Amino acid sequence: MENVFMIAAGGTGGHFYPGFALGKELASRGRDVVFIIKRGSASAKLLEENELLYQEIDFVSMPRGKNIFKWIDFLWKLLLSILEMKRFIKSYKPAVCIGMGGYISFPLIFTAHLMGVKTAVHDSNAKIGLANRICSRFTDMFLLGLPVEKKIKNSYLVGTPIREEFRLKASVEERNYWTFVTDFAINILIFGGSGGARSLNLAAAATAKDLLSKTQRLHFLHVTGVRDYEEIKNIYGDMEHVEVISYAEDIHALMKAAHIIVARAGASSLAEIYSMAKPAVIIPYPYASENHQYYNAKIFADAGCVKLLKDSPNLAADLDRALREILSSPKVIKEMSANFEKLNLPNPLKAAGRIADMAEALAGARIR
Repeated sequence: MENVFMIAAGGTGGHFYPGFALGKELASRGRDVVFIIKRGSASAKLLEENELLYQEIDFVSMPRGKNIFKWIDFLWKLLLSILEMKRFIKSYKPAVCIGMGGYISFPLIFTAHLMGVKTAVHDSNAKIGLANRICSRFTDMFLLGLPVEKKIKNSYLVGTPIREEFRLKASVEERNYWTFVTDFAINILIFGGSGGARSLNLAAAATAKDLLSKTQRLHFLHVTGVRDYEEIKNIYGDMEHVEVISYAEDIHALMKAAHIIVARAGASSLAEIYSMAKPAVIIPYPYASENHQYYNAKIFADAGCVKLLKDSPNLAADLDRALREILSSPKVIKEMSANFEKLNLPNPLKAAGRIADMAEALAGARIR
């Protein structure tokens, strides 16, 4: 293999999908791409479907408590992961190793640094995670998805890559289908994330039922996640103008159909919303490390393109109020959509290409 770029991406979809978008971009340029993912990860199937090579490691995040057994397990798996990474790097001889955030990145970036291989690290969030803060000491280039308060050496604001499906305009078939299904209503898309969305699901279902009891000009598309599907489905019962699904492989198609989005504040979700300039109500996951989802959302809320709510016992009432404000006039939706232009952030649709350019430049003479 020649022109190899190794990408560590995993842990959550928020880390994997930006790496996947970058890998697809590099592959389209004739580069060989090898992914490093967590053993047993569901992302392996997607990589296989796209004919992208991958290697799996059995690694876990650093324990936050004092449980001695968890620390022993962590340190043992860290050692094994570093040894595995050394073997992979010797075998593939990568020009550049890229970590897309999360604990999966550390073994690759640390080992590559020790072996003299060029490295780059990407963090999508407005608050740099622990693993990436450690990786920043061993990397040649640090890439930011959102602006951060504390400066990082050799850092560049590049945006967060999103999948190529978000670049494509809705097809005629998609537009006709959703116009027919929703009977020209306003589509409101609700989805959570891998970090946890039960409180959001319950509040959104209560709000949707309340709004639909007063008007039939709304249509709700509610993606619950597998865990909450049956409970949320039962809450709606046989109510019309609601579609409840456990998981959406084609979330991009649903986002294109939506006029308003209700979601968590994962950086990848916000990048996808930004790419479509969709007005949104954003409810940060309150237990995200260092409350990073709040800081992600605040950037968008300050620009006036989303409404930022706290996940609290009053969430249902707050969400009801926020949606009523947005729905009060077509002018509100248009203004919120237009406010995305105030963000002055890198275009997420171009982020994969931008990072690929920088990675190739970092590789320099090692690629042809």
